[in-house]
Amino acid sequence: MRWLISIVLIQLSLAQVFNIPLPFGGLGFKKTDDGKVEIVGGQDVNLFGWGGRRNVKVVAGNGTFNIQKEDAAYVNGSEYGGANSFEFDKQRGIDVGTNLTLANQKAVGGLGKELGFLEGLFSALRGLGSPLAPPVKPN
Repeated sequence: MRWLISIVLIQLSLAQVFNIPLPFGGLGFKKTDDGKVEIVGGQDVNLFGWGGRRNVKVVAGNGTFNIQKEDAAYVNGSEYGGANSFEFDKQRGIDVGTNLTLANQKAVGGLGKELGFLEGLFSALRGLGSPLAPPVKPN
């Protein structure tokens, strides 16, 4: 494990991007032009509209810290899942966000967006239901 950490640190100091491919995803390490370090991990499997996706991204440096996480399931070609983010910036302060996706309808929330998130959530939940078929009358 120490050798892997050593290799990643050496690559970050020499190059701008270092990627480690993994089955159905990978890890990426990047040093941005403004000196921040970005670590990205992701997995994605989609077999004929069924599967899932998971991503995480961490950015740190120069008085900032940002972490974003996304989890989603593919069900019959539609996406269901959520995403969260937490960011601290010495200039702008703290920002927290959340997204919820139900059948390709998205509810966006975060600090100061609570009402919009609830409206989007209720709208997405209403969109999930289909009109009921009339009851069948026996002959």
